[in-house]
Amino acid sequence: MTKHKPYIIRSLISLLLLFSFIFIYPINVQSTTAGQNVTKKDLVLVKDHTKNFVIDMKYATCNNFTGKTLYPSPTCVLTKGTLDKLIKANTLVMKQGYKIKIWDAYRPLSVQKIMWDATPDKKYVANPYGSGSKHNKGAAVDVTLVDSKGKELKMPTGFDNFTEKASPNYKGMTSEQRKNLTILSKAMTSSGFKTISTEWWHYEDTDWKNYKTQDVSLSKFDKVNYTFDKNKIENLRFIKESGTSQLIVVTSQLINSSNAVISTYEKKNNVWVNIYKGIPAYIGLKGFSLNKQEGDKKTPVGAFHIGTCFSKTSNLETGLNIYKYDSKDVWVDDPGSKYYNTHQREPVNGRWKSSENFSKVKNGIYDVFFNIEYNNDRVKNKGSAIFFHIANPTVSIKYTNGCVSADRQNLLKIVKWLDKDKSPMILQGPLYEIAKF
Repeated sequence: MTKHKPYIIRSLISLLLLFSFIFIYPINVQSTTAGQNVTKKDLVLVKDHTKNFVIDMKYATCNNFTGKTLYPSPTCVLTKGTLDKLIKANTLVMKQGYKIKIWDAYRPLSVQKIMWDATPDKKYVANPYGSGSKHNKGAAVDVTLVDSKGKELKMPTGFDNFTEKASPNYKGMTSEQRKNLTILSKAMTSSGFKTISTEWWHYEDTDWKNYKTQDVSLSKFDKVNYTFDKNKIENLRFIKESGTSQLIVVTSQLINSSNAVISTYEKKNNVWVNIYKGIPAYIGLKGFSLNKQEGDKKTPVGAFHIGTCFSKTSNLETGLNIYKYDSKDVWVDDPGSKYYNTHQREPVNGRWKSSENFSKVKNGIYDVFFNIEYNNDRVKNKGSAIFFHIANPTVSIKYTNGCVSADRQNLLKIVKWLDKDKSPMILQGPLYEIAKF
């Protein structure tokens, strides 16, 4: 027996190693397999694969040729195959001290249709009713270059320029513009992209035929957390000072987007709990503003009390004070009037020069709405008539003139939940701003 002990020991060691291999290796296999499950044809979130790009999605803002926000969020998506090529191009320019800034990437087909209808010159937008755009396949990008400080390099034009100057072949560009464009185009073409004759910023994957046209909403790829936990709410300065126990948060990633997200909270048994989350909201055409002005089409940033609920009928479930309006009820928006930013009734009798008559607002937008108590001091030109109302159901791109809006069903459930005895408030603004309140 003694002379068999070394064999037994070696066998035991082998078995232990085998079991260790069996139990440990599958963890690594699952991780590797998950990566392998993503094919070149799959749409992927760019930030999941690299943080080396500067992302500035122009169609997630109002800063594009339509003047409207077309994307729900600044979510940058590409097919994996196209992204791999773009990473290669970025590596080449990074060696020269630059980075690629992405202005646009995958674009849903439904958005392409909106752009087609809005474009002043059809040669600048691919026909969605024909072959569509390579953007619709996640196989095209609109890009430029930035320096080490994030400043854009001088190029022939800015984004969405519909003139001959936008052509990469334009002979009138300066030597500096030509030099910068050459750096970009060499990196892109050597990495598997091709240019087009009308837009210097647009590059298409040479393998675009391998990818299919898609209409998947970018919201499906948005991983940003728009909700607050109880500690974050409790640490808001205005919460400590106001005594409120109901809160609506309207927020977005960008200050210049008309799309936002609603979440609601209530203090129960001394603990803040989330009631609703992920509700789409539509704000001012030009986004949020830290310095709201009358007529700027922006929604004011801040924390405000919620006031009266106005309704066409008295048959409404809500804990707010209800005012049933008729054809004589208006909100004065004349900065020169002493009644500026107040609810009044006609006749005017020279008391103001302009106002908004609730009954004349079309498409059911004011069937039910409540007042956001902004500019209660009625400072001249600081903004008026900031409401939370029903979003226009007749348009595909939704926005307001400065109010907050939501689809009818969502607004009604929020109105039903609100209770004046709980001193409800609304906090609104981009994520990076509202935490300051």
